[in-house]
Amino acid sequence: MNFQGDVFGYWGRKIIEHYDDALRKSIPPLTTAPHEETSQIPELPKRGYGPLGTVGILGAGVGGLYTALILDSLDINYEILEASDRTGGRLLTYNFPNGGKYDYYDVGAMRFPLPKKDAQGNYKIGIMRRLGELIKYSKLNKGLSKAPLSSQLIDYHSTSKRQGHFLYFNDQRYQVSQTSRPPDFCAREMGVDSQYIAAGVESIVQDVIRPFAQDLIKDLEQNHDAYSLRSFMLHKYTPSASLQIPSTYLSTNVINWCETFDDSTGSYDRSLTEAVLLSLALARVESPTFGDVEWKCFKGGSQVLTDYMAAYLTANGTKPVIQFNKKVTSILQSGDIAMDVSVRGECSPRTYSHVISTISLPGLRMIELGGAGLNVMQKNALRKLQYSPSIKVGMRFRSAWWTELFDIIGGQSFTDLPIRTVVYPSHGAESDTPSTVLIAGYCLTSDAERLGALINTGKIEYDEQLKELVLHNLAEVHNVDYSFLLDQYVDMHAWNWGDDPHTMGAFAFFGPGDFQDLYTSLTVPNANKRLHFAGEAISIHHSWVVGALDSAWRAVYEYLLTSGQHEKIQKFFDLWGQNEEWVGQSKHGKHDPADPNTMLRVHMGYTYAGELNGKVKF
Repeated sequence: MNFQGDVFGYWGRKIIEHYDDALRKSIPPLTTAPHEETSQIPELPKRGYGPLGTVGILGAGVGGLYTALILDSLDINYEILEASDRTGGRLLTYNFPNGGKYDYYDVGAMRFPLPKKDAQGNYKIGIMRRLGELIKYSKLNKGLSKAPLSSQLIDYHSTSKRQGHFLYFNDQRYQVSQTSRPPDFCAREMGVDSQYIAAGVESIVQDVIRPFAQDLIKDLEQNHDAYSLRSFMLHKYTPSASLQIPSTYLSTNVINWCETFDDSTGSYDRSLTEAVLLSLALARVESPTFGDVEWKCFKGGSQVLTDYMAAYLTANGTKPVIQFNKKVTSILQSGDIAMDVSVRGECSPRTYSHVISTISLPGLRMIELGGAGLNVMQKNALRKLQYSPSIKVGMRFRSAWWTELFDIIGGQSFTDLPIRTVVYPSHGAESDTPSTVLIAGYCLTSDAERLGALINTGKIEYDEQLKELVLHNLAEVHNVDYSFLLDQYVDMHAWNWGDDPHTMGAFAFFGPGDFQDLYTSLTVPNANKRLHFAGEAISIHHSWVVGALDSAWRAVYEYLLTSGQHEKIQKFFDLWGQNEEWVGQSKHGKHDPADPNTMLRVHMGYTYAGELNGKVKF
């Protein structure tokens, strides 16, 4: 089956349809008299239901700003409450003091696999298409006192542009090249037989993932979301004959060996689905539905994107649409017609007709939601859905020694040492003033928890310990003297997303079954349909900016439906496109509010009650 659209969107639709079918079967037939209790039948919103006043947006990250851009284009009033003193959220760029033009690093998102453009300059089909369309959005490219946003894109080198990166595992070092094979890095001592060593980690992992990547649409019917990647490899996976390894499940030693070289410590305990989606997004496996991509980053760092968005939203405003240092403490239903949002230090709550939250799920759980109208599954989802820890250690040196000594431009080196991944700068590498900043340590999952314990302690002794550890690790990976790196060292900046009070984690990292059983509950609003959930976690594109954008699109669509503003939906589609996960195609390609193929309407329960009452209503 070869879809021309977004394979992820189709797969997400399959999840929702599966969930809705189960829900439909759980609703009993309408047998009670009209005056009797029928609480199991979803309540229908009515056109013009309640005030259509200001929409409250919680969070000024890329998801919150994108929500605001959409509402702005539809002439809908909004206000953004941001708990910190800046916009951007997990788009955060750190510029080293007294550094040069390129002496910065992205603490958060740092790379974007954008689909290639066609002859007319439009982005082709691809999972990052919405991000590409945002980058070329006219409001961000004209009229601002800045160069066009699209002109700030530069190439990101996911592999080194010249010489190879380093692999350093089990005290064996190898600089990748096309003319020699790497050592086995003591695989036998890790309990791995020669047949598996000959097949190689990359081939084995691709063999596990490829069937799902190529047939993602049908996967749900086989219930593979219930497995972690580790449990699937241990109990379900059957190797392809071409690998020439035993045609039986993998041993724990082989799985640990694969995880060591393929990903971070403990990453195989995430859901199999999460692993498949990430492999597709990173283009680690081929798929007939996954378009060609070009890896890009922003000159000046990823925060450039949200800086442009905020600059447009706040230009020539009579009042601030983004309000900083507004820590939300509670969200409460105000009768059936509004939502009250309390802010720390303010005497009375702010009242909005609807609230769209782009706060991270761990952060949202820290807010008082007892009166917010959440159902039991939504409360469980906020408690249960996991975020991955992530840390980065940026170091500034006197020179770009990795280029001078090893001719490395961009790319990454990998090791089993505590720093795990070294990321070389793509920006400014071939300029007269190259970047002298290295992401000297980039860790996820358990690796991040361990190294992260030394970050932001407020104690000089732990800062020194971190600095010495990272420099020693860099010296081992690159086979240079520690004293050389110590002499090159200028400054260090480290960040632990798990310690950030606003995010409490880096990005969504679901466990087995979470997509089917918990994710679905947050893709609908609360009981009175006035609190909407957004953010990359409430999407099928975890850890990617496009996930935040897709979720914001869906939240605005929910808002337009539930507030009865159907006359604006076609303009919404015209300006901001559609989403395979949520929108069905009507016969004429136009929005029809009575069209039962509009997936989001079905998912929010309208057709269930409509069927019971003989027709669909709003």
